[in-house]
Amino acid sequence: MSNPLIPTSSSERIRPGYWVFFAVVGAFAAAAITFCVINFFATRDLRQMAAAPNSELEWLRQEFHLNDAQFKKIADLQSEYAPVCSEMCQRIMEANSKLDLLLSDNREVTPEVEAAIREAGLVQYDCRKQMLAHIYRVGAQMNPTDGERYLRLMRARVIEPGLTSDTAVRAATE
Repeated sequence: MSNPLIPTSSSERIRPGYWVFFAVVGAFAAAAITFCVINFFATRDLRQMAAAPNSELEWLRQEFHLNDAQFKKIADLQSEYAPVCSEMCQRIMEANSKLDLLLSDNREVTPEVEAAIREAGLVQYDCRKQMLAHIYRVGAQMNPTDGERYLRLMRARVIEPGLTSDTAVRAATE
């Protein structure tokens, strides 16, 4: 008498339904491995840029076709501008915090609120002016075609021309 728990033939060792399961798992494993290999090779340039000493500027080198001398000059300009930018950000945060505190304490436009609004506006004005001067200095280091393209790209970031007049209202209510 044979034991029902022990298969008697090789065809009973793996049931036919299991083949489908193993085929699906194998296909998923093959797809995952293929994805990882393709992703590894497709992102090689990005990983090399990220590992470079001035990695935050490497995209600029490639996007705007900078030679080594142009890249060095722009990297120097960026190093000079970084503390200015940091200071401007700090001043904007302080002016906005002061204005926010006054707005929390007042229910009307007082002379102090007016002064804080004026101060916040002047700080933002100064920041924009210095940022644009930096952008112009960077663009001047590029060949004319790439410099113009860089200035168009940066102008769009500075003034955001596509925003509608109700952007601030919509953002505040969402």
